[in-house]
Amino acid sequence: MSDTLVESSAESAFLDLHKKLIEQGSPALAELQQAALNRFELLGFPHSKHEMYTYLNTKELVETAFGLSDGSKKVSEDFVAGHIYPGCESQCLVFVDGILNRNLSRLEGVSANLVPLSEAVSDQELKKYLLETIEDENDVFAALSTAFCGEGLVFKVGDNTQISGPVQVLFVSTGGSPVMHAPRIVWQLGKLSEVKVIEKFVGVEGGYFINAVQDWLLAEGAGVAFTQVQADVSDSWHFSKTRVHLHRNSRFHSSNASFGTQLARHHYDVRLKEEGSELRLNGVSVLDDKEQVHNFIRIHHEAPQCISHQHFKNIINGHARSSFDGTVIVNQGAQLTSSDQLINNLMLSNDCHADNKPNLMIFADDVKCTHGATIGQIDEEQWFYLQTRGLSARVAKELLTRSFAKSIIETIEFPEVVKDLNGTLLKKLEVRND
Repeated sequence: MSDTLVESSAESAFLDLHKKLIEQGSPALAELQQAALNRFELLGFPHSKHEMYTYLNTKELVETAFGLSDGSKKVSEDFVAGHIYPGCESQCLVFVDGILNRNLSRLEGVSANLVPLSEAVSDQELKKYLLETIEDENDVFAALSTAFCGEGLVFKVGDNTQISGPVQVLFVSTGGSPVMHAPRIVWQLGKLSEVKVIEKFVGVEGGYFINAVQDWLLAEGAGVAFTQVQADVSDSWHFSKTRVHLHRNSRFHSSNASFGTQLARHHYDVRLKEEGSELRLNGVSVLDDKEQVHNFIRIHHEAPQCISHQHFKNIINGHARSSFDGTVIVNQGAQLTSSDQLINNLMLSNDCHADNKPNLMIFADDVKCTHGATIGQIDEEQWFYLQTRGLSARVAKELLTRSFAKSIIETIEFPEVVKDLNGTLLKKLEVRND
């Protein structure tokens, strides 16, 4: 059977599944869902030479017969508590299979307005923004996510409001069968507001497909410290798209730590729209066996005197795969732009694979922009030196690999997350070297 026929059959299966969603969904979201479905049909599933999916094969994903969660599966409070970071106990949002579970959430410490997306779309300005993003969507899986979004959440922080302490968002997938869910959050930050957010993705059992979309809309002077921990069950699929719109003097500092799944993909689309806006985007992944993590990033400098920093590190072993496809676009008139982009890969086997595609598109003449990528193995001289100091070969190798990842992990602004990753993500290195 040709790839074209396979893609057509898979698209038909998702269209049939969408009919079931409409039957049980919210009428208030029907217009958005239908517009996204139309966009999905127009884009179609990516073929092997699609620009956005050059380095990953989605064939198994699109051919899987997914169902929709009916909300009947329960998650124990103990399971949830085991993934809530210290200090977040009174301000945590728990999503189960893509839907906010208010019984498991703790909202007493959250000084923000939380509005279901089905209610928030009565705001014509927000609805106009959402429809425009659908019309301009270039990622078929993000379009698919909106088409299958049964409910979402708008998190509004008022002007001059600083939320003390981090807000945690925990996404729990129950799994156990091929089920797809599409969580959606829109973060709206008013002027001079600040919020710190930790997101963690976990699963009870494998087999699920989480396809998340988030929008960060930052008004003048707003600030965000944002950390994502992708810790899904390895036998799952994880796709996410994060849109960020930065206005004058706003800042978005983000870190992403990825454990990998059978196919994990992070898509960032950031627009520095007004002067003085700043982006910091860091990422680290530790992969083994056949785990994958792929990053697709587009940073748009649309105004002068803006800053963007990117630094990603991957440790790859076994038959694992990683890729980084990142482009910084400096628009005409965006003078005095400062941007740097660096990707480092540490390869621990002969069968692992890393692809890197850093790119600059510059249409202004007074800028400072750099990019680079490295692929290497353990430094033999450093490894030998540590062994001469009394360390075993295994311990010396573990020390070098841990230090490689720690340089990114330690940039995370939340000590509790750093401690967790040191004991979980980096634990994978210990297992690998036993």
